[in-house]
Amino acid sequence: MKKLYYEDVHMTEFEATVTECIYDEKKKIYKIVLDQTAFFPEEGGQVADKGTITFAAGGGFEPSTLPLLDAHIKNDIIYHYVEAEIPVGTKVRGKVDWAQRFDFMQQHSGEHVISGLVNQQYGYDNVGFHLGLQEVTLDFNGVLTLEQLREIEVQANEAIWKNLPIHIAFPSSEELASLSYRSKLELTENVRIVTIPGYDICACCAPHVDTTGQIGMIKITNVQSHRGGIRVNILCGGRALQDYTVKQNNAAAISASLSVKQDLIADGVERLKEENFKQKEVVNRLQANVLRNLAMSLPTPEESANAILFVEPMDDIAIRNLINDLVPKYSGYVGVFWGNDTDGYRYIVGSTARDCRELATILRERFGAKGGGKVPMIQGNVVAKEEQLRAIF
Repeated sequence: MKKLYYEDVHMTEFEATVTECIYDEKKKIYKIVLDQTAFFPEEGGQVADKGTITFAAGGGFEPSTLPLLDAHIKNDIIYHYVEAEIPVGTKVRGKVDWAQRFDFMQQHSGEHVISGLVNQQYGYDNVGFHLGLQEVTLDFNGVLTLEQLREIEVQANEAIWKNLPIHIAFPSSEELASLSYRSKLELTENVRIVTIPGYDICACCAPHVDTTGQIGMIKITNVQSHRGGIRVNILCGGRALQDYTVKQNNAAAISASLSVKQDLIADGVERLKEENFKQKEVVNRLQANVLRNLAMSLPTPEESANAILFVEPMDDIAIRNLINDLVPKYSGYVGVFWGNDTDGYRYIVGSTARDCRELATILRERFGAKGGGKVPMIQGNVVAKEEQLRAIF
């Protein structure tokens, strides 16, 4: 099988002949093998190309076009997944989705620049790589700070500005033995080497852009601890531009809402958080006062073993504090329900004398309540009417 994407990554249309057609019982689709293909399969951490395959169905003259659902490589044979049979010997025309192909080329070449710089400067290896339709992740077997990654990001974009040529080669075994290159596997022959002068030399099977300038830009968007090292998220080219546009729109909206300049929105949000925290403290105190006043209408411990309140929605902390104050005085349950008969109620119930889990079981069995807790206190939500809930107590 000839891999046309190695000969020309810009090839978007090609002709081929079907050499094998297998029905996949498990996936309920057909696996087509062609004598040559420009479709890059899922390989090396990168998902497969998308596109279409067109052919004359049933010997007719009207062509049928099938979407390429997926493509996988096994034992150096590429299987193209389609939803209908294409008989062996059929001439087909494949068309690669260039927008996705170029997007993937930008992402993968950008990953090489980042991984090459990390390897050069810190000695860490890229031990995991995933290039999907939405995100690109790089796993390194060492830890870097955000400041160190920001410096790597600056240098990576400098590589783009230099518009360096990206070289692809299949060196001989002798040449390979004398070459220092990155690789996750021990390779000895038919090794495809991708070189970005001054930045990276790496074994790679995927299509790449012709020059670093075509990557457009590289942006590190996230970093987190991962298996003793770090996982880094990056966006390149069109994805980075789209991400910047979304964030710029969000920044503009937040800026307008807070009436602050865009470069000061973080300070504005922090001030808003502080103001909100202070207001919440005031509200909590007021709610606590309201609950104490409502609690005055409860039966005394001499009049009833249980003390149950139904109130408007309030802060959980204020409700929990009231229950903690009251449970030592009552021999049964002390509970607060807030909500309404139509939408249901949230609740917190406590006791120093009874096992609250028994009550939780009753609420669950009778009304399908959801929640949980321990012996002294439970909480959850339930859809029932007030009179039904009071009847339990």
